[in-house]
Amino acid sequence: MNKNIQLELEDQMLDRLKGRLHILQEQPEREEFALSALDNAILTDKSGKFSSEFLSPDAKARFVRQFLSYGVIEECLCDSDVEDIVIHGLQPIFIHHAEKGFVSTGKAFETSRELEVFVKKLMVFAKRDTLKRIMDLELANLGGRANIISSPFGYQITITKAKADPISVLDLIARGSFTYEIAAQLWIYIDGFKVRPANILIAGGPGTGKTTIMNALFSFIPDRDHTIIIEDTLELNTILMDTVSRLESDDELSLADLVRNSLRMRPERIVVGEVRGLEARDMITAMNVGKYCMCTIHALTSREAIVRLQNEPMNIPEMLVSLIDVFVVLRRFHSEDKVFRVIDEVSETGGMEQKKILLAPVYKYNYEQNKVVMMSPSTIFRDRLAREAGVKPRDIINETLIRAIVLKQLHERGIHTLADVTTFCRAYRADAADAMSRIGLNREALLKEISRV
Repeated sequence: MNKNIQLELEDQMLDRLKGRLHILQEQPEREEFALSALDNAILTDKSGKFSSEFLSPDAKARFVRQFLSYGVIEECLCDSDVEDIVIHGLQPIFIHHAEKGFVSTGKAFETSRELEVFVKKLMVFAKRDTLKRIMDLELANLGGRANIISSPFGYQITITKAKADPISVLDLIARGSFTYEIAAQLWIYIDGFKVRPANILIAGGPGTGKTTIMNALFSFIPDRDHTIIIEDTLELNTILMDTVSRLESDDELSLADLVRNSLRMRPERIVVGEVRGLEARDMITAMNVGKYCMCTIHALTSREAIVRLQNEPMNIPEMLVSLIDVFVVLRRFHSEDKVFRVIDEVSETGGMEQKKILLAPVYKYNYEQNKVVMMSPSTIFRDRLAREAGVKPRDIINETLIRAIVLKQLHERGIHTLADVTTFCRAYRADAADAMSRIGLNREALLKEISRV
């Protein structure tokens, strides 16, 4: 089919599909709607330029499948190693590759008309009606998100892909991001011995993997805890969570509005995709009334994250910032033409001294040794948790060691996917001894061995 005719036909189909497609629609339903739009476009085409191309049902089916794809970037979207796709108008399209970094694809949109229809497709597929100068929207079936800016030099589009197979904690360990011991410590923070989970802030610069690790840590959230997840653009993967409410801000509802309203939804946990404004104060208020919160923030160190929270536009008093129990800081660096993402720092808050929040580093990445090392044992949160759980601090130490062994055993048995890890953690929470026996571990024997150390 002539390229101009194809673009005209797609444009007309998109007009007919406005408001009929949405991001969670199954592919058969999408194809049915698209086929109906195609038939309508052919019926109303008095010139016959459309109908001459479709002499068989197979030809229509092929066109509909191509129409519902993302055209020139479809191959990049299907490549599991591609993390971001960057489109600068009609210039060559670049990708951010998981191992190679920022590289050119050698592909590009040929004309402004082709790019305009592509942007319209993004909008209609995400059930958006009006194109604004700046837009954030989701790809179909939460395949990622797109940021679109209208520029004199053509549309500037950045597409951040969602992982088709979300990365688990054990996958991150295999990549060298952290260790079994850190994963076990994070499990303790999030599980909280069924009594007192930690309030956790995940910090890092752009592209350091904040969303990735947040997704992985969801495996440790008890399945019966009602969790409210609040984002600007839907990115987090909650497919394995049963008791979850997902909220997205827009022009009418800000993140702050949604965080404030979430307190009326009887949550045990509140997750905010990223805090950068007034929503931070409402999140801290939620912590203050006993809700357990997780969020991300752009900052390079724990101290920098605290400074951001205390200043404009968040303006959280020092005393209230200390309600955050744990800071997890991520960092990205290059080595031998490869990109690495690691946990750079895990720190616990330890109260106030001379109007300054005290931080106790638990883990820190050693760049000379290329690994995360323990700076000091977790004592502040451990002792606080021991008091509230009615156990001895040694019991929490032993449990952390047990969980590190359990995670290693899972990995060695090839049990590593997000679904696998989530299923096991739920079984472990219900009956730790039984769950361990299923992977060949004797809990009582391990506890005796650890206690002698």
